[in-house]
Amino acid sequence: MTTYAGPALVMRPALPDDLDEITRIEVGPETTPYIGVTGREYHLAARADADQEHLVGVVGTTVTGFILLAGLRDGGGRIELRRIVLAHEFRGRGHGRAMVRAAVAHAHERYDARSVWLDVKPDNHRALALYTSEGFRPDGTIPDPQEPAEVLLLMTRPRDDRAARTESED
Repeated sequence: MTTYAGPALVMRPALPDDLDEITRIEVGPETTPYIGVTGREYHLAARADADQEHLVGVVGTTVTGFILLAGLRDGGGRIELRRIVLAHEFRGRGHGRAMVRAAVAHAHERYDARSVWLDVKPDNHRALALYTSEGFRPDGTIPDPQEPAEVLLLMTRPRDDRAARTESED
C-alpha cells in the first residue's frame, strides 16, 4: 500500500492489535448516530470478509481513526468507503481529509477502482463539506437502514483518468 503522509498522519492496513482502539474510536455522541452498528463483533466480521479492508490512520504510535473499505472483490470496480471515523481529539487538524485521500488513492492503486463511493446522512454537514471538497458528488439516495423513514445521500468520486495518464506518461 502506498502510504499518504498528511499532517503527521500515516495510513496503513489495520493490524489485529488495532481492534480495541478501532472500537473505542467509533463510540461517542459525535460518531455513533452516523454509523449504525458498532462493536467488536462487527469489526471481527469485517476483518474475516475478503471483500472488506480496514485502514487505520496513525500519528506516531497512536491510532487516530480508521476507514473500512468494501466492495473489494464484488464491487465491480466501485469501492465503498463504508465507515470513516476519526477520534474526537484529532478532529479539525486535517487528519480526516488525509485519511480520505489515502483511502481513495489506495482503492485506485491496490484495487484499480474506477470510482469510490460512500453514503452520508444529510444532516452530517461536516462530513458533507469534506467529501464535496475532496471531489465526491451527489449520486442519489437510499433508505437509511437504521431509520427507514430517512434517507442517506450517495456520493461518488470517479477516478481521475487525466491524473492517472499524466503520471503514467512521466
